[in-house]
Amino acid sequence: MGSAPQLNVYRSCEPVVDARFEKGCKGTITDALVGALAEAECVDATDVDPVYEAVDLDALERLFEGHGGAADAEGLYSFTFDTWNVFVRADGRIRVCDGTRHVEPAPVFD
Repeated sequence: MGSAPQLNVYRSCEPVVDARFEKGCKGTITDALVGALAEAECVDATDVDPVYEAVDLDALERLFEGHGGAADAEGLYSFTFDTWNVFVRADGRIRVCDGTRHVEPAPVFD
């Protein structure tokens, strides 16, 4: 049998932060997400607006836990937070893009 087709998702916004959550490390995927947004906004994590207003944090945790951070996991969760386009992959990769800076379409994760 052939392998399953790969999930191809594209973005047309400029990446500004790449982060990664490693299962078993200190904190949660939500903590890593807030940290990435804080870095994008150049503020402390405590100064980031409440993320739960923009995203279902329970669903985000389930996405990550369901794949256990496997390197080949293809689950992807994306949402908009203020002017940021945020992408979280089941393997723990997080990419925050500036939704106001448009670029040629490219894969979300290279």
